[in-house]
Amino acid sequence: MRAGGGLGLLALLACAAAASPAEAQEPSLTVILQNEVPRVQATALLADGKFLGLMRSGFPLRLHYRLELWRARSGWFDQFVSEWSWDAVAHHDPLADDFVLIRTGGPVTRSATADSLERALEIPYRVRLTPKGSGKFYFLCRLDVTTLNDTDLEELTRWLKGDVSPAVSGGGSVGGALARGAQRILVRIAGLPRLTLEARSETFSREGN
Repeated sequence: MRAGGGLGLLALLACAAAASPAEAQEPSLTVILQNEVPRVQATALLADGKFLGLMRSGFPLRLHYRLELWRARSGWFDQFVSEWSWDAVAHHDPLADDFVLIRTGGPVTRSATADSLERALEIPYRVRLTPKGSGKFYFLCRLDVTTLNDTDLEELTRWLKGDVSPAVSGGGSVGGALARGAQRILVRIAGLPRLTLEARSETFSREGN
């Protein structure tokens, strides 16, 4: 990050907060069952303009989903059964003036406008997380939306493609590692916005096989 980037970042955050429309739709997360298959959908993640402004200023977004399957038990604590996690990363390409979306296990897509990126982010995920045995079950989903710096984006993009990060393999210079650490500390201190959403499906019954 260039010298003086901290002050510029704080100014950007102040402007984003002031520009947020009061009537903006609230972000939401839903888990809907279709033949016992969970359909996870997030909506209005870019509605208030904060994340969009940060993307245009070079700060990509990471969306981390965690879907859990639980067995409902009356008179006792519910039982955790299994889970599935996946990620998506969205960032602005200043040269093409469009937005790039990368999903775990999916193709890289480009959106010409913020509205088309919003629609792409709202495409539901269908997750094959099937319970075994009989009983009553439900799904819980948590979505964490966080802001990345450019180095975080490079490392996460390599991970999404199945490559080993230099931070894990030991590659790269010590100076580069220190610079990455300083960038991450600045990002956290600056108070970049974060968003956490949670949703639960309806409870469904299943007969044992």
